[in-house]
Amino acid sequence: MREAYRRELIPVALLWPQAAAGVHDWARGIAKELEPHLGERARPAVAELMAAVYRRRYDVLRGRHDWLPERDDDAVRDLFAALTLVSKRNHWLFAALGGPPSAVGKARGAAWVLRFGMKERWVECATHLGELLITLTDVLPKELPRARGIVASICFAMGERYAKRVHRAFGLPSVESGGDPVELAIEILRVGEYVFHVNPDHWSGNDTATHEGYLEGDACLWWSRPGWTRGHCGIFGQFQAGVCSVFGLKYLLAKTIPKHGGDTCRVTLTPLKRSREGLPVHAC
Repeated sequence: MREAYRRELIPVALLWPQAAAGVHDWARGIAKELEPHLGERARPAVAELMAAVYRRRYDVLRGRHDWLPERDDDAVRDLFAALTLVSKRNHWLFAALGGPPSAVGKARGAAWVLRFGMKERWVECATHLGELLITLTDVLPKELPRARGIVASICFAMGERYAKRVHRAFGLPSVESGGDPVELAIEILRVGEYVFHVNPDHWSGNDTATHEGYLEGDACLWWSRPGWTRGHCGIFGQFQAGVCSVFGLKYLLAKTIPKHGGDTCRVTLTPLKRSREGLPVHAC
């Protein structure tokens, strides 16, 4: 499995449910992290954010597929419950759209999704992650002071957890056993990028002597969406920063399209701090 990800040979039919599940994981994680700030309001707030995301995306899809009916919450719910393969565990994400669909709604949504190509299903679900961040930073400040800083902290913590989980799942070597921190960080970063169709055309470099490296590619699905600003690159970049911190590395956005123009984004990885032996301090 690790080699399939490294060679980017996962079938699109599997990338689609992974992207859908990944967004649901993010939504659950955000709700959990918001509980200290919003209490019982955390889950309903995230459900409202997801409803806003799905309404935005329904309008985009209807612009491409004129056979979709005019937007109302029933149509939005039926389409995206089917497209995101929602499980009972995640039914609460549709609470602001009236709850999960009925049997008739499920059939209607499934029929619509069957008319989409497999790649469109995958890319559409991958797009939801950026739409969630746009909506989160637009809506959350209305009820939570310092919302953007809190979201950035949430992204960082989720990046740390994700890196450790993938590290264990793939049985990756530790730095102590000879694993190169930059190679490990880039490999794990690329797993997430691959699933969410980020930097499909990409290249990287690594200086093993200094434990410094870079990753560059043709950007993501999100930066060109309405509402995305250069600030979102920094906020979401905290997820990648969390990943890199696990390997004792600092993640820096050296170039982004929203800020610098061009058609690629580049990040650099440098040692975060060093132990007495001169090696990066890490958690894996």
